[in-house]
Amino acid sequence: MNSEQPLPSGESRRLPEPEQREHPLQGKRLKYAKFRKVIAIIMATLIPGLGHLFLGLFIRGLTFIVLLLLDIFAMLYVSSDGLRINIPLLILLGLFIPVLYFYNVYDVLQSADYMVRYRRKPDRYSRMDARGHQSSPFYAWERGLAFAVLLVAGGGLMILFRMKPRWLSIFFEDYGFLTLAILLILIGLFIFLREIVLSFKRKKLKERG
Repeated sequence: MNSEQPLPSGESRRLPEPEQREHPLQGKRLKYAKFRKVIAIIMATLIPGLGHLFLGLFIRGLTFIVLLLLDIFAMLYVSSDGLRINIPLLILLGLFIPVLYFYNVYDVLQSADYMVRYRRKPDRYSRMDARGHQSSPFYAWERGLAFAVLLVAGGGLMILFRMKPRWLSIFFEDYGFLTLAILLILIGLFIFLREIVLSFKRKKLKERG
């Protein structure tokens, strides 16, 4: 004899509800995350790095601020009295400001989208995302030693800009533009290769399902 009893129609519809039921605060958290995204973008358009600080990406935000200050100090040094003005170098340093500004806005947008998508705050000690995969590259800078190296190098450059040694003036007058152009090419190649590697990893993750 079959011991199973047919479930009432009401119960059969109520069984899957616990799996489909969402947390009552989930919608509010999503709206709050989207609101934070808008505020972060507005702050990033005002001052580079400020939007990252608002999102909790402190190291990333301070990096943009330090790079902006270094560029301003370099422009002031190149155009200072007693130094033969290197017009191409000055133009190149000036162009770096809008590049840094727009990349800062783009990076804030991408970081905020990541937080909205996975509904989580930045955690510099976390190496896994919500799917159990490698943590987003937006958080990699928060854990590395690169920011400490940047601070040491930036502080040393600021001291040299203030002391104005003769050898530094000769270097900027004769080789400043060439050095900065090569540095920008290397940075561009690094970003290009990095995007290729990231695209390859994304493709592998999609193939694995």
